[in-house]
Amino acid sequence: MAADTKSVIIELYKKLFEVFDAGKLDELVTYYTTDCKSVTPGKTRCGREGIKETCKLLLASSERYKVKGDFDVVISDDESMAYLTVLLELPKSDGTTSSGTNLCIFKKVDGAYLVSLDMFS
Repeated sequence: MAADTKSVIIELYKKLFEVFDAGKLDELVTYYTTDCKSVTPGKTRCGREGIKETCKLLLASSERYKVKGDFDVVISDDESMAYLTVLLELPKSDGTTSSGTNLCIFKKVDGAYLVSLDMFS
C-alpha cells in the first residue's frame, strides 16, 4: 500500500506545480490544510491566505522553479502523514541558477492528502 501512496503523493505534488503555473491560486489552496504553513528564507506565512500571498510573490516573477532531482517520499506507518523532499532549481534571467530543497508534509484529512507544511530552503 505504501508504494501506491507514494505515487499518489508524487502526483499530487506535480498537480500543485501545474495549478500554480496556471495561476489558479483559489484552486491551489484547496490542496492545503486550513492551518498550513509556508516557510521560505526569512518568512513564514500561515493559512491558505498565507499560501496565496507566497504564490502571488512567486508569480510576479517570470522565473519558475523546476524539479531537478528525484522525489524522496516517506509515508508514516499508519499512512496519516507523508513527507516529500525534492531538489528544485531556479533558472534566473541573468543565466545563473540557484537551487534548494523543497519539503512538503502532507496530512490525511477526510481521506485525502493535503499539504500541511511547504518549506523551501
